[in-house]
Amino acid sequence: MPVIRVEVPEGTAQDTKSRIRDGVKQAVLDTLAPKETKYDYVAVREVFAPIGDGVPLIEVDLRPGREVERKKALVDAIAVILKAELDVAPEDVYVLFRETHAPDHYTGGTPLDPWVPADK
Repeated sequence: MPVIRVEVPEGTAQDTKSRIRDGVKQAVLDTLAPKETKYDYVAVREVFAPIGDGVPLIEVDLRPGREVERKKALVDAIAVILKAELDVAPEDVYVLFRETHAPDHYTGGTPLDPWVPADK
């Protein structure tokens, strides 16, 4: 159940934000959490900052357990999306992962189970 917030510059067109959101949701399924679809939350919000000076910032909150390779694959996929949509250089993309224990993630009033790979 990753919760992902993508910060883009003020004035980014609505259709661009929509494509970024859809692309990141697909990237999550392709790289980070292939069996989860219902609880992949992605929000795109505008902030006041120029590209390369704190923007784009991507925050990923999730339960522990993903391998470094999965996280790297997500970062790379997001960089491709942001290059295509905002012409952002990969070195200007900052991704912050925060892992919190499963009992700290709730949906419908129920804590989530620990994360396990799709093939287990």
